[in-house]
Amino acid sequence: MEYYQPVEINVLSAQDLDSVNLLFRPTVYVSVSVTRGSRDKQVTPAAACGKKLLRWNYRMKFYIEDDKFRRNDSVFVFQIKCKRFFGSDQVVGKVFVPLFLGYLCKKV
Repeated sequence: MEYYQPVEINVLSAQDLDSVNLLFRPTVYVSVSVTRGSRDKQVTPAAACGKKLLRWNYRMKFYIEDDKFRRNDSVFVFQIKCKRFFGSDQVVGKVFVPLFLGYLCKKV
């Protein structure tokens, strides 16, 4: 039987993205997934656009396999995407954040 550890993250904002055309107020969102330990993929709502600052302030909760969690084997992948009218959405930014939470696990 596999056990899962809950991990909460907050997607706050992005700034200085030159690839986003802010003249026409595009729909920009963040797609967050975990490379190993979870098949879950979550998406934020559309951003509140400023001049060069995009804000989400959106909370997400992932459940990661306990053995991957303890071995620090997972990586969060944040993809900032811009919706297009035709075709697939354009990726305008990518961030990889390693999940290093071994110090939070209590040893029994």
